[in-house]
Amino acid sequence: MILAKTPPANREIITMKRAWRGGGAVVAVFLLVTHWCSAAPTVVDPNLTVDTVTTGLDSPSGMAFLPDNDALVIEKNSGQVQLLRNGAIAGVALNLPVANNSEEGLLGIALHPDFASNGFVYLYYTLSTSVGGAPINNVIGRYHWNGSTLTFDKVIADLPTMPGPNHNGGKILFGPDGKLYAVIGELNRREAAQNNQSSTAIHRAGVILRLNKGGKTPTDNPFFSTANIGTPRAPLNDIFAYGVRNSFGLAFDPVTGMLWDTENGPANFDEINRVRAGFNSGWTAIQGPLSRNPGASVSQLVSFGPSAFYADPKFSWVTTVAPTDIHFQSNTLLGGIYQNTMFAGDNNTGSLFHFDLSADRKTLALSGPLADRVADNTSIDLLAEQSSVLFGSGFGTTTSIVGGPDGMYVTSIGGQIYRIHSKATAAQPAGDIAAVPLPAMVWPIAVLLLAFVAARLPRQSGRLTLL
Repeated sequence: MILAKTPPANREIITMKRAWRGGGAVVAVFLLVTHWCSAAPTVVDPNLTVDTVTTGLDSPSGMAFLPDNDALVIEKNSGQVQLLRNGAIAGVALNLPVANNSEEGLLGIALHPDFASNGFVYLYYTLSTSVGGAPINNVIGRYHWNGSTLTFDKVIADLPTMPGPNHNGGKILFGPDGKLYAVIGELNRREAAQNNQSSTAIHRAGVILRLNKGGKTPTDNPFFSTANIGTPRAPLNDIFAYGVRNSFGLAFDPVTGMLWDTENGPANFDEINRVRAGFNSGWTAIQGPLSRNPGASVSQLVSFGPSAFYADPKFSWVTTVAPTDIHFQSNTLLGGIYQNTMFAGDNNTGSLFHFDLSADRKTLALSGPLADRVADNTSIDLLAEQSSVLFGSGFGTTTSIVGGPDGMYVTSIGGQIYRIHSKATAAQPAGDIAAVPLPAMVWPIAVLLLAFVAARLPRQSGRLTLL
């Protein structure tokens, strides 16, 4: 579970409250301004900058750009699909009745590969009879876009939602093969797909699914067999990979067409994986690399047949940062050095990470303390050993990272959409509320506030009364 996690208490806010109660108004104002400035998202590359495109969304969980450069933004809790136009919300395209407890809700969006001609939009959500009601099931549904609203077309997949309410996964996307891929969390199940050797139960949970555009099963899936049809083993036919605890990120390498994911550990060993057909990610028997699991062996894993295999993650965090979305920046809008490289967000530190790939693009290009492909971080220092891959901070809980027509866009569960772009990029998107960087706006206001408060505070022996 990550969207329900609460980051450590904010020391700056606590200090502000104590300072104000104690009469130190000047200190409180100063700390508040400092917090505002430090909270503004930033990136380490001096050639790039971050704009706030819009705020006030209800837990945005994803977005997809349309061919006309408008975007559809999904809200986890409300079940609404919002239309983003010229940097501002222009209307509601769809209202879905979703359960929204914990990690339930409207979770994923993907455009049909032929969207320009057919207008199909795919959504993954936890269906209910009303917003905030009891869950019925998880659904991948197909909708038609008419330029202003979405209308229901068909159900692509009915999926389990129990026991939940967390570990729903939710990312969906189309691969270069034209197939629909969806990651479904294990919903707290302990079955064969979770490497429970004593269980024969198989459901489409804790897996990555691969489906045809209309929802039928591709016969070239790794575990497909006509013998499974109509039996309890039927879910095997749709499974591309398994042994996944929970994931909020899927992305295809634009160079090789290979699938990558992020995966969440319970308290340790979050992962980034390269996912091939038949991949067993190891949950619940193996977390992180096998070498970090004393006493564990591949023999403890459930095999779904000759196509099944285990492979170590390409990167792990010893202490969970709860990685979220993963993205390949396929163009040069951020600069040539970022083309076809990988980005990932998280929940626990508000960071963005950047990874170069190896020459053969089968793993990540890591060196120094990360040469072993493991960040030996701690609960005291979640970002230990990661200076070489830290790209940005202050983004809150990143829920999606997408390439846009004028930069890279990041949605944050707090209600914001950010745009990262080159400083050489021309004007910001129309309607952008952050035409002036936040620190540049706040510090002049801070000076005035400090002066005003200082003038009104009682003085003792010619000095301000401060804590």
